[in-house]
Amino acid sequence: MPPRATTIVDPRFAVELRRLREAGGLSLRQLAAAVMHGKSLIHQLEAGQTKPTVAVAARLDEALKARGALAGLVIDAPDGDGRLAYTVAHPRRVDRATAAALVGLLAGYRRLEDAIGSGSIVGPVRAHLETVTSLLRDAPPDVRPCLVDVAAQWAQFAGWLCTARGEERAATMWNARALHWATEADNTDLIATVLSFQGHQAELRHDLPAMIELSQESRRDQAVNAALRAYSSGQEARGLAMAGATSADVLTRLSEASDLQAQAAEEPLSPWGYWYTPSFFAVQQGSVLRYLGATDSRANDRALELLTAGVAGVSEEASGAEWHGRDLVHLAVAQAQAGDAAAARETLAAADAIALAAASRELAREVAETVHHLRLSATP
Repeated sequence: MPPRATTIVDPRFAVELRRLREAGGLSLRQLAAAVMHGKSLIHQLEAGQTKPTVAVAARLDEALKARGALAGLVIDAPDGDGRLAYTVAHPRRVDRATAAALVGLLAGYRRLEDAIGSGSIVGPVRAHLETVTSLLRDAPPDVRPCLVDVAAQWAQFAGWLCTARGEERAATMWNARALHWATEADNTDLIATVLSFQGHQAELRHDLPAMIELSQESRRDQAVNAALRAYSSGQEARGLAMAGATSADVLTRLSEASDLQAQAAEEPLSPWGYWYTPSFFAVQQGSVLRYLGATDSRANDRALELLTAGVAGVSEEASGAEWHGRDLVHLAVAQAQAGDAAAARETLAAADAIALAAASRELAREVAETVHHLRLSATP
């Protein structure tokens, strides 16, 4: 019997395994023999009833000559599950070490989402959140302050994932839960982050007044880290640009974002804010200017410069992330507005490929809408 799998498995694994086995003319028994496991395991894997370990996926890949197609769909789960499982079995022993394990586990899931998108991890994250919520209810008074802060971080991440998946009701619920817990923990940086992400959620549902108001509220507290306030100012600027505000108003807010970004370089930031990089801020500023660029060629030239640099600066690990696909959509718009239709088509094709790989209907919809708006073909 193979060891119990603690892996994150792409939903396409089961179908792809069966397709490759049948294409190779192998029976369940023959494939099982090739990888030195029982026929029942192969049947359960193809039915999605069990998860493969990384080693089993690699052996199946080799046996089927899949050239990494199967192995690439299975990733080891982040560290921390062992400690969490122990705590679930012994709830009265929840302690600060449990909270630390949860922090490490969440960091791993954040990095996984950057690499493979939200679809494959939203289920495990929700399951962990149920456990976190249960532990929080039973936490002793001396541990609860630490644990509630961690719970707020998990809820904020769940809200982000649900927003990416277009699950509006679930995103609203988890964002509200995150805000409640972050307030109890008196974590002003996390409160500001949740408010800004609620603004992002409002943007995706095209509620620009709410987007602008939430962005303003998230940067109101001057004690909040400058990087978080820079993000919120940039998001407000984009909301103003989308709503048709004057260029002067948009640029004033964008200038404030730039000033805060420079200030942020001197301030430490929580590990869960690792994405606020120079490349990130370049894309954000470019995404604002591309709206002004619809009628102002100089603004569009600057948007194109910033978006190109920002997109090029993304790490290799995050090049398949859904949020990177959305950055590419902004770049494609700027390219089309500059008259380079061929480049815009190529960029949109890359964004569409990310949507397909990540099984992201929301990104695919955004790409299709942009193609229609720009009157372009999705392929070069």
